[in-house]
Amino acid sequence: MKTKAGKKFLVKIGAGMKRVFYPLMPALLLVLTLRPAEAAEKIAIRINNQLISAYRTADLESAKEDAKAAHKPIAWIASSGKLLDGRGSITQTNSRGATLHAFYALRERAVLVFMDAYEENHKVLQFVDDALHTPDPHYTPPTVLFLDSAATKVLATVIYEQDFVKRAKDLAKALEEIKGKF
Repeated sequence: MKTKAGKKFLVKIGAGMKRVFYPLMPALLLVLTLRPAEAAEKIAIRINNQLISAYRTADLESAKEDAKAAHKPIAWIASSGKLLDGRGSITQTNSRGATLHAFYALRERAVLVFMDAYEENHKVLQFVDDALHTPDPHYTPPTVLFLDSAATKVLATVIYEQDFVKRAKDLAKALEEIKGKF
């Protein structure tokens, strides 16, 4: 609308919109701030063209409910939030590759919970924190802990492994070890 009449029309709509929406702003802000309390917020990452979601540690209760309903263990993935940008490959021989590999390999086998190992270090459940720091008190992320569906005990631990094939075997071995224990 490059005409003069068109510009006036847009200005009139803009002024009308302000009259309609400004009084609604407090209600809109209230709805937006209450929304996270109603439903669990998940993180999502695209790997190999598949969208994979995981609960945050703050939403553990929702993860436990899902794990119980699905009869699956909880896979607690402690890594860096910076690695969840969707770049990279599951075969990479670094923490990024291992993190993506854990998400991808466990997406259908467990309910995923993501912990930022740098931001949340020593701020999670004590038994989870103890497991993450055993045997190495200064572990290299990612580390994957398999928890029972009630999140009361660690069933298996998979520590960071650079080699893709060894990493895949470690994840498969852990899944085999915990079969029927959740």
